[in-house]
Amino acid sequence: MRRRILRLAADWLQQRGYHGFSFAQLAEALEVRSSAIHYHFPTKADLATALFRQYREAFARWRAQMADSRFDAGEQIERFVDLEARNIDGEQVCPLGVAAVEYASLPAGACAEAEALCDDLLDWLTATLIDGRAAGRLDFPGEAGDQARALMAAAQGGLQLARVHGRSDFAAVRRAILAGLISEGV
Repeated sequence: MRRRILRLAADWLQQRGYHGFSFAQLAEALEVRSSAIHYHFPTKADLATALFRQYREAFARWRAQMADSRFDAGEQIERFVDLEARNIDGEQVCPLGVAAVEYASLPAGACAEAEALCDDLLDWLTATLIDGRAAGRLDFPGEAGDQARALMAAAQGGLQLARVHGRSDFAAVRRAILAGLISEGV
């Protein structure tokens, strides 16, 4: 039941936002009583914190897969952008996009987990960009940390554009991200 709650709540969080659903709506959709939701998550704050922790754990697993792969830095950046693109089919935005928009009204625990996820992602992107530049696979101006933030912002913005204007907008953002990073000599 806990997994079912988290799965549906994650979908709705990324589609509707934190304030876009209630425990009663979750219970109705799952065909259970609200008490079943409260058993696993006493408050909505507990649920939100668990959701952002789950996103962070999923990213850690994905990051480990990239570390164990034979993908070079350019391919890893492509896979990151493609990972973000998976949200388009569910008409969702990135969890960090939700956190950014609703940060002032999210519970403290959810904010802490979202901040940690953001740090994890920035650390990985920065390291990947540094490695890719050193290998001659990636080329970009300025500091890798600045480029990592720009890449995150572009991917999240592309998802938001896709919700309003269609998936071709994300495809355009993807092309621009990769054209601006991947060295033509490779």
